[in-house]
Amino acid sequence: MKQLRFLLANFLLVGFCQSAPVAAQRLANRYAIEFLRGSGTYTLADGTTGQGDLQFKTRNESVLYIDHKRQVPATEVASFTINGHTLWPHGTFPFSFGVHSYEAKNAFIEYADTTGGVQVAAYYTAEPTGGMTTYYTTFLLRRRGTRQFVVGPGNNRKWRRAERERIAPFFAQWPAVQQDILAGNVIFENFLEYVRRTN
Repeated sequence: MKQLRFLLANFLLVGFCQSAPVAAQRLANRYAIEFLRGSGTYTLADGTTGQGDLQFKTRNESVLYIDHKRQVPATEVASFTINGHTLWPHGTFPFSFGVHSYEAKNAFIEYADTTGGVQVAAYYTAEPTGGMTTYYTTFLLRRRGTRQFVVGPGNNRKWRRAERERIAPFFAQWPAVQQDILAGNVIFENFLEYVRRTN
C-alpha cells in the first residue's frame, strides 16, 4: 500500500514541462526522466549486480546508462532501481506520443499493481521539444496469466472515449467499475484506486 501511494504520488509529478537548453544536452539526457535518474542499483541479465549513477533513454531502443559512461542495452538488463522505483525491460509495443508514433523497443516499465486479475504497469516517456522537455506516464494493462500489455491512457490529456472503450473490457467482471470508466469518472489520478477495488 505504501509503495502504491508513493508510486501514484510520483505519477502526478511527471506531467509538467521543464526548461532545459537542448543544445547542451546529450541525446541520452534529452530522453531521460528527471526523477528517474541518479544513484541506484542494477542487476544485469547475466546476474552481475552493481550500483552507480543511473539514467535511461526512453525512446526507441531502451538503454541503461551507468556513471555516464557505460551503455547497457535493455536486452542485457534484468532490472534497476532509482529513487525507490524498480524498472524491468519488457517487450516491444507501438506507442503514440503526441503527433509522433514509434516502437518502444524492450521498454523499461515499472509495475504499478500486479496483485489481481487486472495488472497495471507504467511506461515513462520524455519528449524534447525546442528548449523544453515534457514528461509523460502511460498505463499499460494486461490480464493475469498473459504477458503482453495493452497500451492504455496516460496523463497527457483527458481520456478520450476510444481510450475508455479500449480498457473497459478488462473490467467486465466488475460492472460498476466498467461503467465508471465508460462514463468518464475514471481519470489518470484515480485509476489505480479503481484497479485496487478489483484486486
